[in-house]
Amino acid sequence: MAGPQIIPEKVTSPFQLMAAWFVMLVLLSSVLLTAASRIEKPDWAAGYLVVFTSILVLLVIGCVTLMLTKFRPHLQDGKEYAQWLKDKGRYSSGIIIKETKPDNKASRFTQKISTRKHQLITNVDISVVNAYDSEEMISALKSNGFNADIYEPEREPYEDHSTQEGIWLGYRVSPEVAARVIHTAVKTWPHLKYVHLSNDGGDPPDYVHDQIFIGGSTSAAIRYGVNEWLPKDFEQLNESMTQKEFHAVVRSKYS
Repeated sequence: MAGPQIIPEKVTSPFQLMAAWFVMLVLLSSVLLTAASRIEKPDWAAGYLVVFTSILVLLVIGCVTLMLTKFRPHLQDGKEYAQWLKDKGRYSSGIIIKETKPDNKASRFTQKISTRKHQLITNVDISVVNAYDSEEMISALKSNGFNADIYEPEREPYEDHSTQEGIWLGYRVSPEVAARVIHTAVKTWPHLKYVHLSNDGGDPPDYVHDQIFIGGSTSAAIRYGVNEWLPKDFEQLNESMTQKEFHAVVRSKYS
């Protein structure tokens, strides 16, 4: 027997679901009653099917009635059901999370700084005094993009920094590189407190003017007339300075 086809995906409302139940109930009842009218033997079979059909109809009607009374809110459409939840204190208006789009310009600027920071800079020679914790300084410099080596690694390392508190700065080193190296060095070794330019004393070889030496002799710095630097003095050194401005800050600490 052909009948209406119920497609589950099309049932989107509770009332549609109840209508589907009634359709199925009518179809099932029709089948049972038709079978009862055609059964001749045994005699009790026809009566059994009629009674079963009656019970089935009453059961379905009872279930539907129960859901339309006690559980009625659950059978409503979305709007009415939401209102019921709200009245019962089970509804929350929710939190609207506004998507924040990243600033492309700021992102590109940050990426540029990050790339520049991790790009290995090889146009300056950096040497670090051979001390008990020189590897810490080497690691800090390399993490900021600088290649550095320990000076005279074969000799016995210094166990005390008090005699090696200077930074020798080649005057041809760019302010951008010099500022970054000095800030990294002072952060790693807070005891550093003297800075001296290579062309402000003695007659060093030409290659020295392109080098930075970290951990220079304290006595030599004092002999050159370099005054002690405070943390605020190091903060004056800026990567955006011109070479003239940078050297002026360094020389301002000469006596």
